[in-house]
Amino acid sequence: MQNLIYFPTFEPPTLNWLKFALLYVDNFNPIIPRSGMRELSDDYERVIGDTDLIIPYQPRYDQGDRASIKAIEFIDKVSSSPYRYTNLFNRANIIRTISNPNARDFKIFREKFSMHWEDYCLEHNYGAKTRGGILVTGELAFIFMTFLAEEIAFEEGKSIITDNNEFDNFLNYHQTIPRSISNRQNFAQGVLSLTVPRDISTIPIKKLIRFRNANRKKIRAFNTELNNSLNNVQDGITEQEFVDRFNNIYSELTSEILTQGLGVATIPLATYLVLNNLAASTPDYINQIIGGLGIILTARSAIGGKWREILNKHDCKRYLTNLERLK
Repeated sequence: MQNLIYFPTFEPPTLNWLKFALLYVDNFNPIIPRSGMRELSDDYERVIGDTDLIIPYQPRYDQGDRASIKAIEFIDKVSSSPYRYTNLFNRANIIRTISNPNARDFKIFREKFSMHWEDYCLEHNYGAKTRGGILVTGELAFIFMTFLAEEIAFEEGKSIITDNNEFDNFLNYHQTIPRSISNRQNFAQGVLSLTVPRDISTIPIKKLIRFRNANRKKIRAFNTELNNSLNNVQDGITEQEFVDRFNNIYSELTSEILTQGLGVATIPLATYLVLNNLAASTPDYINQIIGGLGIILTARSAIGGKWREILNKHDCKRYLTNLERLK
């Protein structure tokens, strides 16, 4: 998973989401203005500095201005008939909620919005000025940050991700996050939960950083196989079936060789056994064997394509094995 705009906060409210992300997300972009970099936790700063997982995105004024206009228009529409939107926010009257001065616990940094938004919030008693921004309720902040994330994602050609599922109905109403992104996130975390041998909350963040950096190529292979599995709707595999499907990947290459007109008799017995025994196979060794059969692995050959596919599956299988050893 890559090219993802993360919102509504700078960093996940729980460390477990970040730990899972270290194990499978290629990279994501939290919306963090320059002045907000001082607000980050030590663990988050460590992940930013020591891995390629987090690339902070600094919003531009025009993006914040467009988000401000759209947020104002939406709140005005809701205020005309607030009970119509009860199910979207799981609140009987969201306008009454965001008007509560005692519930303002979320700071929206000034670099994220235009003066139109600040004036609007102050005029309608939706927020209060604070140093470097405006203080609003979590509900209003989520609404505004949704519009800002959408502006950035549209302009940058990215997708949006969040770990906040409290307002899924609102996000679905806005079609903010494609269902495929949510399904992929849930599926990946399900696979990781099956393979990591201990509660991820007990694994130190420093150890997960080292593990990620040592397995970077295999994480890419893991993501490729996730995409292949989820894109093929006919498979309909479960997380456990995903984990189990890599046990006999080299037998696929044997089948491909046979379809190219090479009979079983033309394949040496030792070669056939190795092709069907993943435990005894290494990519370099198999490559030498295929070359010995006189088969040229080119980009245009069916066997070449199958071989590259199997190499990726091999790396994914190795990654799942490494995950099982993560303690």
